[in-house]
Amino acid sequence: MLLPGEGVPDAQGEGGEAGARSASTRRWRGTCPVGVPGGTPGVYSNTNYLLLGQLLENVTGLQAERCIARDVIGPAGLRDTELAVGAHIEGPHPRLYEAWFRMIDPPRDHSVHDMSWAGPSASLISTVADLNRFYALLLAGEIVTPSSLAEMQRTVPVISQEGRTIDYGLGLHPLEPLSPGQDPYWGHGGTVWGGGTLAMARADGGRQWCTAVNLQRWNELDTSGRPQPHAVDAALAAFHRLAANG
Repeated sequence: MLLPGEGVPDAQGEGGEAGARSASTRRWRGTCPVGVPGGTPGVYSNTNYLLLGQLLENVTGLQAERCIARDVIGPAGLRDTELAVGAHIEGPHPRLYEAWFRMIDPPRDHSVHDMSWAGPSASLISTVADLNRFYALLLAGEIVTPSSLAEMQRTVPVISQEGRTIDYGLGLHPLEPLSPGQDPYWGHGGTVWGGGTLAMARADGGRQWCTAVNLQRWNELDTSGRPQPHAVDAALAAFHRLAANG
């Protein structure tokens, strides 16, 4: 379920909240083998996480959010991490602004937004410190067993939400080299209305970095619908190089 290789469509891409809520009532059918080495790339799909959450509930008898809090968030010591239960975030936090490729001008304020509808697929609220801690523990082998981590790092080609083909494992993907001789990094990114993150940790868990932004889809689109380069992209790329290489 963590490997987007079976042709499961993205329920959130097919209707947002309504699509995600109805995922459990649909029957998905892949048309051909995808996401296999040397084969047709799979497509990243949030539906996989929705279905995995339902499977987790059926196996444990607990809500997926409670199970994740009990078995991962608590033992890992992630004190500022939770799954959304309403439209408001307690404690200090930035406001979130969505530009939708400069079609929303000025950007719309999404600071009050109930993401609980997304379930385990996109409702996690955390901090850069907690994300760094989580990936440090994960890559150091303290979250899952070494064999499970090796399985998570076994990748296949997948088309990302940005339309690029990347190597993707089980909820992990390697960072594309930013400079020659760079150490290997693993992690994951995420985006919601107005907010985005990218969290990475060195393969041995010894170095981590995370960026969080409170404006999303700031690029204009060209005539083919592709995002155009923006100064924010260059600034983030420079920071990522510095963070990865010191």
